[in-house]
Amino acid sequence: MTDEDREKANARRERWAKRDTKRGGTQPASSFTTHQTPFGPYNERPGRGGAPFISSNKDQYPGTQGDDRYVREEGNEFTGLIPALDAEHFYPLVQALKDGELSKEQIDGLSDEQCRAAAMLMGIAKAEAVREPGAIKHIRSALRRQADPEHEAPEFLNDFPQARIGGAQHEKRVRAGKARRASPEVETILEASSSSDESMSDH
Repeated sequence: MTDEDREKANARRERWAKRDTKRGGTQPASSFTTHQTPFGPYNERPGRGGAPFISSNKDQYPGTQGDDRYVREEGNEFTGLIPALDAEHFYPLVQALKDGELSKEQIDGLSDEQCRAAAMLMGIAKAEAVREPGAIKHIRSALRRQADPEHEAPEFLNDFPQARIGGAQHEKRVRAGKARRASPEVETILEASSSSDESMSDH
């Protein structure tokens, strides 16, 4: 990864942030609200720092575990929202995040646990955009990379470092010159389509 690539990625990420801010950005939660997604509901309530706190419960998804982290390592296995989904589920998820309509077939193939994970990821993605303008396009590109069966779930944390525990300030640290984007994050940003109305075939 060259310094030129990093500069391009930094410039793109900054443009996304400026565009989101100009459009008014994603608004913070003002009260407890339940939102419906193509996969099912998620809840949001005001959280610390202005970003919404996203949740779901077993009344909404009976019989599910409800792990709310992106990726969690337990022994030799990875659990969490990203590992709950199979590679073929990520394109529909990205489509839904862009307010695209999904077919019945795209939803019917998901288990209750997978529906909960997909709905939670939609809510969390929007919460990330409140925390850091421009994040929504970044996270969509990171989710799209998960559609490759060879792309392991833990790699998501390298593609979108804001998802790491303690990673909320990552973007601010990069802009302040206190952190440097690693190659996977640069690739993720550069793979996002340049059009604001990107098609599902764009990478």
